[in-house]
Amino acid sequence: MIEFILLLLGSAHGFYLSFAILTKNDKENNANLLLALLIFSFALNLFLIFLDVADIPGTSAHLIWLDAPIAFLFGPLLYIYVQKLTSASFYKVNFLHFIPFILVIVISMPFYWQSAEFKLAWLLDTPNSQFGLWYVVIFESIFVLLEFVLIAMYLLVVYQRLIRHRKDITDNFSNVEKISLTWLIRLSSTLGFLFLCWYLDVIIEFNLDTCSESIIGISCGLLESTSNSLMRINEYGMVVCFYWISIYGLKQPAIFSDNTRTSSIEMTQPLNNSENVNSITDTQEQQVLKEDKYQRSSLTEELSIKVFQELNRFVTQHRLYLDPELSLSQLALQSGFSKHHLSQAINQNANKTFFDYINCLRVEHAKPLLQADNNLNVLEVSLEVGFNSRSTFYNAFKKHTQLTPSQFKKQQATEPCST
Repeated sequence: MIEFILLLLGSAHGFYLSFAILTKNDKENNANLLLALLIFSFALNLFLIFLDVADIPGTSAHLIWLDAPIAFLFGPLLYIYVQKLTSASFYKVNFLHFIPFILVIVISMPFYWQSAEFKLAWLLDTPNSQFGLWYVVIFESIFVLLEFVLIAMYLLVVYQRLIRHRKDITDNFSNVEKISLTWLIRLSSTLGFLFLCWYLDVIIEFNLDTCSESIIGISCGLLESTSNSLMRINEYGMVVCFYWISIYGLKQPAIFSDNTRTSSIEMTQPLNNSENVNSITDTQEQQVLKEDKYQRSSLTEELSIKVFQELNRFVTQHRLYLDPELSLSQLALQSGFSKHHLSQAINQNANKTFFDYINCLRVEHAKPLLQADNNLNVLEVSLEVGFNSRSTFYNAFKKHTQLTPSQFKKQQATEPCST
């Protein structure tokens, strides 16, 4: 009964949520479209499982293998959604990812048109025709194997991309709290666990029909019970993952958007030598083309030092680090340097990512505020210097000073955070 209610509520909520997201899709964060399709595919799969569990007379036989093509959507939709969130150069969906899904539907159409008797005989591995035997080979030897391979590959690629994204955002943003995609990393790990459970379940089911306790040394009843438990884990796990996507996906802001806003600070030219400026400054279009980190860079070591010195003066003079949403792109527009050269100068001279460099300046700005008798608590200080939360401030402060803000106030430490 619990399984029945859980699957029904999960699928119903999924259909509603996917359509609600579609109506709120916008140009700034059109990843919502991909999120809606992913949620809809989860909901449809849950609904088909619900119908199978409900065992509605006259429908059970016709549900056989109906949910199989949907499994070929999970990987591509999750991958493209993650790609959209983590890539600044994402423009359109590559429809090649959906070729397996389309092929499975086309090949399965003759099977779906067969009678209930044909499908039941096929399910029991007793096909009553050569056509049925052919589909046994197609489904069990090809489709199932292809499902395993594709889902495993997509999960692996998604996980690797998310891990790499953690490094990328620290090179481009001063506030990564909302765009770190930690929830997607955990979701991918959970999906990987469910995939493993599904894989073990299929292996056990394939061997149950020929199960012999004398051969395998394990009770066939135990194997069947294990298979049922794995199936329940997958069903309940899908519902959990589905709500997980629903809650965190809706809160996810657009990471790489065309954000050209500038603060109230006027655009200034950091370098006085026009010759040096021309040699190290690119147009906004040229900045986009430079993707390979430091390869074939026109910024020499000497110019890299000069860029960093001027950048440091520019940022500290105008206190740009106090802007909690400061990004490398915004700083490039305000300073006149290319985004590529700024990143290179910071990494080579400060030995820090952009994220750590800005947070270091924020920590230095916070020190006198913590020492002063101004009645500001730690949260107020963190917001004053450009952090969005107390926890982020604590982590950054301890990373750069090896002390918590409270310990610093007690010890009155003065050693600067080197930049």
